[in-house]
Amino acid sequence: MQEILEALGRRMRELRKKQGTSQEDFAEACGLHRTAVGLLERGKSIPRLDTLLIVSQALGVTVSKLLQGIEQCGKLPSKPAS
Repeated sequence: MQEILEALGRRMRELRKKQGTSQEDFAEACGLHRTAVGLLERGKSIPRLDTLLIVSQALGVTVSKLLQGIEQCGKLPSKPAS
């Protein structure tokens, strides 16, 4: 799971930098604290769905585009046997 979070954070940072936006300005545009954005970009926080929607909007991409390729970075935890 950690690999997925780190890959998502790298993707967010890459798209944000491509826009030429500072972390602080991006956080403000998202209505998030700069620390929260930093935690997301370092893979230290698990984003909620509404946060992913806000972030993708601020980046000008769909959530699908934001998550593109992320699933290849690590395996999701197995479901426990029922």
